[in-house]
Amino acid sequence: MKLSTTASCPLCCSEIVFDWETQEIPYFGEAMMVTGNCSCGFRHADTILLSSKEPSRYTLPVESMDDLDARVIRSSSGTIRIPELGVDVEPGCASESYITNVEGILDRVQGIVEFATRTAREAKDPDRTRKGEEILETMEQVRLGRSRVTLVLEDPLGNSAIASEKAVYTRLTEEEIDSLKTGMVVLDL
Repeated sequence: MKLSTTASCPLCCSEIVFDWETQEIPYFGEAMMVTGNCSCGFRHADTILLSSKEPSRYTLPVESMDDLDARVIRSSSGTIRIPELGVDVEPGCASESYITNVEGILDRVQGIVEFATRTAREAKDPDRTRKGEEILETMEQVRLGRSRVTLVLEDPLGNSAIASEKAVYTRLTEEEIDSLKTGMVVLDL
């Protein structure tokens, strides 16, 4: 199904045409793709998943460089955790779905940690600076296969996964589901 709508650009107030199209996406199922471009340069793209599955947790021990290639499918309602680094990436209202690998997850986290470490250094906060540098060093050791971490991917709507034979799947309990953010408004009728 394909549909077009119009709206005002939030930057220049010109009219934008938004295209809405449903597609079947591997690992995610049916999704609505929304795109809009304005002549002023404003762009909007979103993927809205139209289904949900069993609430899930995937746990992957990252023990070697080969594990960095494991495919990670994160929906907009997925939470990523790397407990050994103290990292929790929770969905927010602008959260987007993506497909990457474990190394791609480390790249995303590294960018955030580098920014936070730089900010701590500028604020002359030695404790936070040292913590950020320790996390970055551990991430480098993981990339070289010299250190181990655990990647945990939790999704109350069940649309996220880690595609690896080493990944362990468990169904989330009701209490665990209630403690997770979804990044979107979910109506429970």
